Amino acid sequence: MSKGPNGEKCSAEHNEHKMQRRRKNPSYFSYWGKAKKETGSEGPDYHLLPYHCLDVAAVSLIWWQCSLAIRHSFKALTGLNEDKAKAWLLFFVALHDYGKWDIRFQRKACIAWRNVNPVVSSRDAPLSQKQINEYNHGPSGLSWLMSDFSDRFQSDWLCCEKNKDWELWRPWMAAVAGHHGVVPDPERWDDADIALPSGCDERIKLAFEESRKEWLSLLEQLFLKPAGLVLSDNPPPLPSTTALAGFCSVCDWIGSSDYFSYNDQPQTTFENIKKWFESRLACAEAALRNAGMVSHVNPDPSVDKLLVDQQSRQVQCLLPALPKCNSLTLIEASTGSGKTEVALAYAWELLEQSLADSIVFALPTQATANAMLKRLEAAAPVIFDQQSNLVLAHGKAKYQQDFIDLQRAGIASTLQGREEAWVQCGEWLAQSRKRVFLGQIGVCTVDQVLMSVLPIKHNFVRGFGVGRSVLIVDEVHAYDSYMYELLCKVLQEQHQVGGSAILLSATLPQNQKSRLAQSWRSELDRQVDEYPLITHCSGSGAQIFDLQEYPDQRPPEESVTVELFASDRMVPNEAILSRITDAVKTGAQVCFVCNLVDVAQCLYQQLRAVFEQEDSLDGRQVSLFHSRFTFIDRQHKEQKVLDTFGRNPNPANARDKGHLLIATQVVEQSLDIDFDWMLTQLCPVDLLFQRLGRLHRHDRKTRPPGFEHKRCTVLVPSSPDYQLHALIYGNSRVLWRTHQLLQKTVAENNSEITFPGAYRKWIEPVYAQKAWPDEPECIVDSFEKFEQEQSASRYAACSLMARTFSLEDTDSNAACLTRDGEMGLNLVPYLENSQVDKTLLNGREVSGLEGGQYFEAINLNTVPVPASWRKARSGQLPEPDENGLVWLKMNCMKKLFQSRYGKYTYQYEPETGLQRIESKEKDAP
Repeated sequence: MSKGPNGEKCSAEHNEHKMQRRRKNPSYFSYWGKAKKETGSEGPDYHLLPYHCLDVAAVSLIWWQCSLAIRHSFKALTGLNEDKAKAWLLFFVALHDYGKWDIRFQRKACIAWRNVNPVVSSRDAPLSQKQINEYNHGPSGLSWLMSDFSDRFQSDWLCCEKNKDWELWRPWMAAVAGHHGVVPDPERWDDADIALPSGCDERIKLAFEESRKEWLSLLEQLFLKPAGLVLSDNPPPLPSTTALAGFCSVCDWIGSSDYFSYNDQPQTTFENIKKWFESRLACAEAALRNAGMVSHVNPDPSVDKLLVDQQSRQVQCLLPALPKCNSLTLIEASTGSGKTEVALAYAWELLEQSLADSIVFALPTQATANAMLKRLEAAAPVIFDQQSNLVLAHGKAKYQQDFIDLQRAGIASTLQGREEAWVQCGEWLAQSRKRVFLGQIGVCTVDQVLMSVLPIKHNFVRGFGVGRSVLIVDEVHAYDSYMYELLCKVLQEQHQVGGSAILLSATLPQNQKSRLAQSWRSELDRQVDEYPLITHCSGSGAQIFDLQEYPDQRPPEESVTVELFASDRMVPNEAILSRITDAVKTGAQVCFVCNLVDVAQCLYQQLRAVFEQEDSLDGRQVSLFHSRFTFIDRQHKEQKVLDTFGRNPNPANARDKGHLLIATQVVEQSLDIDFDWMLTQLCPVDLLFQRLGRLHRHDRKTRPPGFEHKRCTVLVPSSPDYQLHALIYGNSRVLWRTHQLLQKTVAENNSEITFPGAYRKWIEPVYAQKAWPDEPECIVDSFEKFEQEQSASRYAACSLMARTFSLEDTDSNAACLTRDGEMGLNLVPYLENSQVDKTLLNGREVSGLEGGQYFEAINLNTVPVPASWRKARSGQLPEPDENGLVWLKMNCMKKLFQSRYGKYTYQYEPETGLQRIESKEKDAP
């Protein structure tokens, strides 16, 4: 008895028997594809490479059979009939690990390699550990395919012509070769990528090449020939690799799961291999079903089924007229008119027609995504039968309590072996934000969608998920030109794969609507002044749907009484403050919206002191909501706002007495809250209308005396100098024009803005490209600078999307790439004492935390602040650490935390958030 290369006991007779057995089998069975990290556990220690490839192909086939939407997508992408599209799809998916037929990959698990192929491994190559570790089998598969069939695929360099066969094969192969995160650049190919080390036995190279070629021949027989295709045929042009790369990557994830047991015994005949492949289809079906990837849609879609004790109205009545086809649909309707239900009901109709498998709902902020999660939790069991996976995705999603509850429901139902909750978040789907678009409903911030067209690892998984879904983007007016460029690219990709998108807004300027329609290869040839309005873009062009045929469903005219208050800094005087306190005393629910966090904090402190001095008021009746809280405190703030001002206040008597909310822009989008009186600093007209949409949003039997009608007070500047407010919104011209229209309304029209007519009459002129005759020179100059910045932003977005590098899928990269300009800072306030290194403000000690626990604790205690805070003269903050976090040491001062840094004092209170106060004293050392 002798010992093998790794010390295992063996005999010459035993080795010879294994060699003879291997010689009877196809050569491609002489390689492993999956190997256990530790030997000795139940079952084989490795899974033969052909079996893993066929496992992934089995997932592909079952998913293809279960999803008419996927079939529709690949037929649209390739222009082929169903049989041929399926044949090429399965063929290339089974080639995804072509690069594993290489000595460097096989040496990654030496014991498995020597057991599976004692003949070739006996001539082992002189490889360093660095060569083994750095070998990337994904992109190398593309290179090996070119090398193995160089006679067919190499270009005629003398004629300087590209090889036509390779031009068709390479995007397909590049797509499946990118299943580990990065699709290799199909334009780049170099023999050096796959060159074996010098001294490597030539017989090893030939053995691998023979096995790879035999594998292609088997796949030809298994997948191509039944569809009337052969290897000498070329696949059709593939205009985009996104759908195939994403589909293959997800199938590889599922095909690598525990549903597929390892097998180390080769098959000897094609018939046996085919039978083995067919036996794995049941494993694939179970894996897809339990991963939450298969949808079951309820029949007879109807908007009425989504409404609770309500009848369809206004724009909802247009739903039956909308064509049931893949399309881009723009829905313009007022706040609170039921746009969300229209979008969901139309998406449901497309799902029932098998034009999509799922719904992705993208919103502008984490707060709006959290709010939408609750609404969609109620809608999911109406739209989907049996079970439905509802997934939330944004930087702080895993700390959102509703999402945590859904995850627990998914895990519990899996453990119990049956479905216990109509709506759940499957455990597998919740493991990664990359999978947010793979369940039945994904709720996310819009950056998660935009990342599908940016150089982020596995961006194609997002792209594939979006493509098989009805993409709904809410508050589409809220994005700048940089984000619009990214969104238009997403729409182009969606159109290319035969997908659908629904965009929601109170209203959009004509130039923005035209740009979005062009992304869908449609033209809007005229401006339509009707409102509300649905614009439907499909292969047949653009169709307009309005309520002219439903006069009884036209929204009733509603007026908002506006008053203007002018001051140098757009802040209230004593008279306004006195009116606010009087209104709260009468039981009014009042909201004051500030454009700047600092202004909101100062106003809150001023009014809280007033409330505490009044006999009939107390400090608990005024609250503050903005973005500059630690995440855990912001969650509490958001819930308190919904409990006090939401549709169903909690406690039930919350509106029995008056309340004041001082807030920033965080309240103007998608939060279902209702006020009796609104005060706001001047902002662009579309955002002003969003804020007005929070006035009398819910039907209530009574309103406090003096607030029976909608009323808004707008604070404006005394001169056309908008100071920091212009910096926030970027475009001082829209501020000036909004200001002019407000002044004209107060002077000429009895101080009332009448809706819905105001949507078109105000927004179109404010956003018109042509200059107004009386625009001040300072406004004209400012706008010219703004236009130059917008052009640069669009160019930056296009340039970034064209990059070939791939960054890690992290929160910081998402924030950096999906927003124009400089990233904000993530500031972590902490306490320091002699017992421990750092203690976070919620009492959590940092020392001893590792990995996920560490980052979870940091996330909950991080405060977002402007990047300019690090540039302030004599007040520069500490340098960020390797994770981009700025640590700020603070001292506990009774009820608040405080720190002096440079000429600034930084102060944090759970009620007011983080403040930066400029000190008049001499700078601290």
